[in-house]
Amino acid sequence: MGTVYRAHDAVLDRQVAIKVLSAAALGTEGRERMLREAQAIAKLNHPNIVQVFDAGQLDETPYIVMELVEGHSLHELPPKDFPGIVKIARQICAALEHAHRNGIIHRDLKPENVIIAPDGSAKLMDFGLARSVASRMTSEGEITGTVFYLAPELALGKDFDGRADLYALGVMLYELTTGELPFSKGDPLTVISQHIHASAIPPRSKVPTIPPLLEQLIQQLMSKDPAERPESAAATAQLLESPSLLDLQAETDRELALLARIARGKFIGRTPELKQARSLWAQAVAGQGTTLLISGEPGIGKTRILRELATHVEVSGGVALFGEAYEGGGAPYAPFGEAIRRGLQRAAQAGLELPQVILADLLALVPELHPYYADTPPNPTLTPEAEQQRQFESVVAFFSSLSDSAPVLLALDDAHWADSGSLALLRHLARRTRRQRLLLSATYREVELDEARPLHEALLDLDRNRLATRLKLARFTREETRDLLFAIFEEEITPEFLDGIFRETEGNPFFIEEVCKALVEAGKIHFEDGHWHRPEMGELAIPQSVRMAIQSRVTALPEATQEVLRLAAVLGREFEYETLAVACELEEEALIDALESAQRAQLIEEINGGEVRFSFVHALIPTTVAEGVRTLRRRRYHRRAADARLVASFRATPRSRSPYATFS
Repeated sequence: MGTVYRAHDAVLDRQVAIKVLSAAALGTEGRERMLREAQAIAKLNHPNIVQVFDAGQLDETPYIVMELVEGHSLHELPPKDFPGIVKIARQICAALEHAHRNGIIHRDLKPENVIIAPDGSAKLMDFGLARSVASRMTSEGEITGTVFYLAPELALGKDFDGRADLYALGVMLYELTTGELPFSKGDPLTVISQHIHASAIPPRSKVPTIPPLLEQLIQQLMSKDPAERPESAAATAQLLESPSLLDLQAETDRELALLARIARGKFIGRTPELKQARSLWAQAVAGQGTTLLISGEPGIGKTRILRELATHVEVSGGVALFGEAYEGGGAPYAPFGEAIRRGLQRAAQAGLELPQVILADLLALVPELHPYYADTPPNPTLTPEAEQQRQFESVVAFFSSLSDSAPVLLALDDAHWADSGSLALLRHLARRTRRQRLLLSATYREVELDEARPLHEALLDLDRNRLATRLKLARFTREETRDLLFAIFEEEITPEFLDGIFRETEGNPFFIEEVCKALVEAGKIHFEDGHWHRPEMGELAIPQSVRMAIQSRVTALPEATQEVLRLAAVLGREFEYETLAVACELEEEALIDALESAQRAQLIEEINGGEVRFSFVHALIPTTVAEGVRTLRRRRYHRRAADARLVASFRATPRSRSPYATFS
């Protein structure tokens, strides 16, 4: 951000440090904010915080006068043992607690901003002076600045508090104890995506001598959900002061799952495709709306590349709204339901007031939102064709209004399962938003096109009118398969193992991951002495298909977990805990144990939000699980699921009846 000079304060006869900042990098608004925050930081008085004496501008060049601290940064002089690391961490927590109580969040906590004085004391500097992620992004979409310690909520531009600093502290402790950053591979946007989506390999998998309770604290600090982190820096300091923190024999309440030792959630390959997708987004930001179609076989990575694009969108200040179609269909326009729901939430946050006629049409398309907008009268009834036309125009007006405040990515996942109404709406949006800051996107399986006639017609229409660009994802090459295996195991891959996996999976990314998980769970590949050990390829029984890999993993689970997964598969790829609890015959404790078992097996994951909801990690998993259920039992599951949904709908109560309420 600038240059630091040693200087002499002639008035008070003392040595000081003057930080002269780059005016061009900050901009006018940034300079004003920096001066306001410097004034607030000057009020902080703590032995572990570098004191700010003064701040101002000279010829529009901002500067800050600070306490001069001799010594080295924590990056230059890291502690040599675990007690030393804990000692530094306690001092950092003391400084953070003082700052947080005074309303100052650091936002750029990293080893370079911690100075270790000659007496061993730690001092934090640059409080509150970190730039937002959006301001780190250049007009060309490149990220400048450090993103290795960035909390997910900061990266996404969400509301944040002092727990964002605790996440950064967790990353610092991970680095200090293992000698490696948890997420460091790839360009800055890739690193940010890993902070948001990827799970860090447990520290003890890298350094077995790390005390269990210290590892547990690091993992808790690095939780993606701020609510799962310690509530404050003071609470973190108490955990750091625990007498058993450095006890190598201490027991933790977090079981180290076998699969937790392999990396997951990292984006590999697809560089040309992602570059093209980002280019289309740049066009949309400039007001040239278009449609991006992503096709490929099941498990090829369609949703994952869309997720990476969404990360780019949100980090750059845009809005990403997702809808998803599910096998077996659903209510008309259901794939747009979640996107409209989140869009209404965003509209409320932006202070956007919608005309009653538009809101009424949105509610007609997404009737489950009616209880939240009970005061909105329905629009007059027209002929079916005229009514659909009016509703579609209301949707166009709604997303156009959203895009006026921020560019929007509207994505429809698994479009091959979408109903004809949703696909007609997608085609209408593609035609009517070509001058809006809106990028439409849809993923679909080419192998389903013979059975998905409405989608086939929609694709022909989009192609005929030159409204869309298609990205067809191919299977991984041998080299890309090696890169994926290296990312999973984080160590060099032998040619024999690579050839065996590539031959059996033919480069399908999801198949590769599931095979690796199946081999680990079966004990064919085991972790010992900090390395993965694999037998000769002839001794490995590699599943012959992705469905067989999934089935082998599911059947290895306890019977109660398998039963819960079968019932959840009937509910859909996403399901609410309350609905599952009503449908399931297990006691609550047994149900929770079954869900946790499925989570450890990386078959389902919890979705952050208001209600407790879960999702299968891939659409192929519930499909495969359901295929293994015989007809009579499947009918029984469907009856229980239908009854559970009915009970859940009676239990549901709107949180607000305001027509512009926000809700999860």
